[in-house]
Formats: sequence, C-alpha cells, structure tokens
Amino acid sequence: MFSIPSFYEVAGSDCYENIINVGGVLSDSENANLSPRSMAEAKAVAASTSHKEAERRRRKRINAHIATLKSILPNTIKTDKASLLGEAVRRVKELKKTTAELEEASKKLMFPTETDELKLSQCDNSGLIKATISCDDRPEIIVDMIQALKSAEAKVVRAEMSTVGGRTKSVLWVKLMSANESDVGLGRLRRALKAVMDKSTLLAGSGQVLPGNKRPRYYHMS
Repeated sequence: MFSIPSFYEVAGSDCYENIINVGGVLSDSENANLSPRSMAEAKAVAASTSHKEAERRRRKRINAHIATLKSILPNTIKTDKASLLGEAVRRVKELKKTTAELEEASKKLMFPTETDELKLSQCDNSGLIKATISCDDRPEIIVDMIQALKSAEAKVVRAEMSTVGGRTKSVLWVKLMSANESDVGLGRLRRALKAVMDKSTLLAGSGQVLPGNKRPRYYHMS
C-alpha cells in the first residue's frame, strides 16, 4: 500500500527541492502529494529561509554602515561596534554644541541682511533707542543718515556700520532730544530713517548706485 512520506523523510532525500519552489510557494501538483502537516512544515521552512535571507541582508547593511562610520570618525582607536557608536554619539553632540555656539555668535556679527530692514527698539533703563537699518550701500548714505537724525531731533550716542557685497548695515544708539514726546519722536525717527532706506532702494532700482564693493568695511563710533 502506498503511503505519503513525512516531511522529515522528504527533507533528507533528493526530492526536497521539489517540495519548495523558488518563491517558497507550493504548486498545485505538490499540494496534492503532501499531507496538510507536510505542507505546513514546508511553508514554515520557506518562511524561515526567507527570514534568514532578510536577516543576512540586514547584517550586511549594518556592517557596511559601521565600516563607513569607522572611515569618517577621526582618531578611532577601538574598532568594535559599541565603541564606534559611542564615538559617533559623542561627535554628534560636539557638533551640535559647536553649531549652537556659531549661531549665537553670528547674531552678534555685523552682517547686512539680504532684504531691506529697519528696526527700532528701546534700550532698558538707559533712555536710548537702538535703530538697526540694512539697505543697499551708496556713497552719500552716511550724509543722508546724519540729516535724517537731525530732522528727527535725535543725537547719536554710539554707532556701528558695516558694508559687505554692496549692502550696508547700521546700528545706531540714539537719544531723542524731545524726551517728553517719546512716542511722537520715535515715529519721527522711524519715518526719517525709512526715507534713507527707501532712497537706497530707489537708486538701486534706477541703476544709479555704484557697483557693490565686495570688500567688507566696518565702522565703529561712540
């Protein structure tokens, strides 16, 4: 009497490859020759094989990334994975700290903005007003700014100016002469400085501004 061999008997024979096809899926003829238990075992083996192959590819990718990490990390003495990952974490934290320090330092540098900008703010407990203006540079801008401050009845206590690539930035600490009219004086000062900024924009649009000087210039007056 013919009996269907068990999965373990078949697995040890040359017919094992006929049980599982390339994709791990049984054909209709193979389904007819296998018992439910053998079919389940065959599918389990196929799933295990697929899992092992996926795990092998995952380990290969991890090893490739570890090798890349080892090549770019400076002064790596220990080359085991734990040490490399620890060094990478340390370096990332160090770079984040350096980036934060550079961002903080850049806020204090006198670089003109790419767009025209005018800001006025009151300094604490000093009675001074800090005016920041960024616009296109032109030869007569300082003269125009002095005239604007006179028209606003404002006295310059301290000034910093820089020019980079045809753009200029001025930071002025001024004191309004009409202390009893602070709101009115602040509005007058804003309008006067805005006129200076708008004039630079107008001249730049008409082509009357000299080509931008790429050499940085920095002025400090107090």
